[in-house]
Amino acid sequence: MKITKHFVSVGSRRVHYLRAGSGPALALLHSSPCSAKVLRPIMEVFGERFTALAFDTPGFGMSDKLAVAAPSVEDFADALAETLAALGVDHVATYGRHTGASIAVEFAARHQERCAMALADGFAVFARAYSDAELDAYLEPIIPTWDGAHLLHLWFRYRDQHAFWPWNNQTAAGRSDTDIPDLDFLQRGVIELLEAGDDYRIGYAAPFRHRALGVIPDLRVPVCFGTRPGDSMHKTRSLVPSTAWSEVLPREFAAATLAERALLERYPARGSVPLAPRCTALPGRITTDFIEVDGAQVLVRSVGEVGGATAPLLVVHHAPGSSMLYDSLVAEIGKSRPVLAFDLPGHGESDPLPGNPQAIAAWVATATKVLAHLAIRQLHVYGHNGGAAVAVELARSLGDRVRGIALDAPFFLQDAERARCGTDYAPAVEPSWEGAHWIRAWHHVRDSELWWPWFERSHRNVRPGPSKIDPAHLTLRVRELMKQPSSYQPAWRANLGYAWREALAAVNCPLLLMAAPEDTFAHLLTAVRGGMPDAACIAIEDSAQSRAQAIRTSFSN
Repeated sequence: MKITKHFVSVGSRRVHYLRAGSGPALALLHSSPCSAKVLRPIMEVFGERFTALAFDTPGFGMSDKLAVAAPSVEDFADALAETLAALGVDHVATYGRHTGASIAVEFAARHQERCAMALADGFAVFARAYSDAELDAYLEPIIPTWDGAHLLHLWFRYRDQHAFWPWNNQTAAGRSDTDIPDLDFLQRGVIELLEAGDDYRIGYAAPFRHRALGVIPDLRVPVCFGTRPGDSMHKTRSLVPSTAWSEVLPREFAAATLAERALLERYPARGSVPLAPRCTALPGRITTDFIEVDGAQVLVRSVGEVGGATAPLLVVHHAPGSSMLYDSLVAEIGKSRPVLAFDLPGHGESDPLPGNPQAIAAWVATATKVLAHLAIRQLHVYGHNGGAAVAVELARSLGDRVRGIALDAPFFLQDAERARCGTDYAPAVEPSWEGAHWIRAWHHVRDSELWWPWFERSHRNVRPGPSKIDPAHLTLRVRELMKQPSSYQPAWRANLGYAWREALAAVNCPLLLMAAPEDTFAHLLTAVRGGMPDAACIAIEDSAQSRAQAIRTSFSN
């Protein structure tokens, strides 16, 4: 089952969703604090009978928050109606898990003329109402700490959400009747908590304050309240009135999913589902979209007419990482010229290529195909840290199509430094049961700010210049690079092995060198500048405005 990723503009906000299959429309709504990614296994089954549309709830995943301080389940249901209208879907069945179940049922109550049925898997019904103090304790804030301990805490907080109910009732009475999910499931959940940030509490609190079974008198379309053994809501199934349609589903995932699909087939939505529309630009916003390259979907961010008459600037992010970390630069440059950035394959939100090759040649090939898809002939290229190698190789392969390249603190090593760093410069960060992979990633990034190389922690190796070790900033960086942890070590190996002297000697377009003192690899620029005496070199501050000004000054057209 092919599952594709999309964005749609809904009024002044942007919504991310997944799409699979064909047939009647089925809207899938995830639990908190997850995103639509948690629904992918279900979509593979539901997509055999339906056009399955799984949405990131506003404020989660890559969907914008609602413009409401404390949105209710009713607000989320109305937001779903607006999103479906933007997609041209007039009639739909709804399926939801936990928070998503509350939204699915409320949508059926508030938009009955557009709803064929609702299936609520684990509808939030509580034996008693949570007090504000209890809800505050359950939905504790996410506060970044200097030592990265908040990441380890989130790992076990998310794990214990499956070991206890509620997760902070860590007693024999609070033990859950379910299995602990696998490591990839836990890793995704922590990423999704970090994506929502401290605002995860906004959407997560909504079902706790919802009218719950009070919605039943307003229902005019079939609504099934389903529970399954092992689910936290299974214990309160007796509270659902006997007059309501309720089903006990199998414990096992595969059997439960097939049973749910059969229930949904009883009342399919009317009509067909239009093709996914293009994501339209929003004033003052970066446009996000996906482009398919060699069977992988690549996330592209852009401002302006990137395929128009004016040569755009391509921003290439450091790997491991993502283009999201360059949003401020993309937005600033976009004030005066078209600009685009994309997540390299196997990083951020871009799928890995088959076999997940983490090599500069593979990154350049993907960039070339993205440019072809967007009909971009002439361009300038900006590459940061490891992304500088991609900029250089694009200039070599595309020839005079590249009008100039800007290398910002390029991660270009001399032979002695390369030998000193070795092939295992970066630690392995694949998920481990005790969560130590988060701490390894955190302190690799943090120590790289403090020493060069990061693993030689002596007074002689203190990195020159200011260090960027603010916990909130580091959390954002680590979150993005840990979205696809299997790419981490291989991407660093690709950067370490780059033969930059020979490559730069073959570049014929204008070359701009720059580095802010705060950049982790600013000190490496001295050697690069010495080998390229004819290149322009501009001192910059560590800001999007300063970088954009340097680029505007050097590349006027």
